[in-house]
Amino acid sequence: TVNALTGMDTNLASFLIPWGVIAYTAAGGLKATFMASYIHTAIIFIVLVVCVYTVYVKSYSTDAIYDMLQMVASYNTDQCEAIFSDGNKTFFEKGSFSCGPVADNEQGSYLTMMSLGGLKFGIINIVGNFGTVFVDQSYWQSAIAAKPASTHKGYLLGGLVWFTIPFALATSLGLAGVALQLPLSVSEAGAGLVPPAVATHLFGSGGAVMMAVMLFMAITSTG
Repeated sequence: TVNALTGMDTNLASFLIPWGVIAYTAAGGLKATFMASYIHTAIIFIVLVVCVYTVYVKSYSTDAIYDMLQMVASYNTDQCEAIFSDGNKTFFEKGSFSCGPVADNEQGSYLTMMSLGGLKFGIINIVGNFGTVFVDQSYWQSAIAAKPASTHKGYLLGGLVWFTIPFALATSLGLAGVALQLPLSVSEAGAGLVPPAVATHLFGSGGAVMMAVMLFMAITSTG
């Protein structure tokens, strides 16, 4: 995602980004990690509010996005090929772009909770993230440093705050990407390029900057 937004080499970005964390941790210790988490989360939420407001109030509306998603689910192969073309030749491949009914979703809808793919993703996400959090020393560090009476409340509230971020991105930029039929392939979506692409479509170069800042804030938040 950093490479797509800035053109920076992925290996170079992987080397440079941790130095931001090292700098403020070395300067302020454990207190700096707590302060950084608060500040970074606030910045992320500001970007989320701007994105949600733009998609559902300023540029479109909930009804407009809903109608467009219903229309996308009704497209046949010929219509999808016409949408994803460069004028003379189509680059649409069934299963590679979000166009037409969704396989294994109830009635092929993009708006249903009855999704086999969604169920599989949910199971993988829960199991995988549980393991990631369990072995992440920053969570243990925060738990040990916090007062026992406050720890469980802090982690419950932190979980709700964390859930808001992917939920808001998916229901604003994610659904907008499908509704607007931006030419994003499955591989590009899997690489996390949907939010940057939609933000750039809506805000221009400012959207790319917002996504880059939000990504940096998320990566360098330590707790």
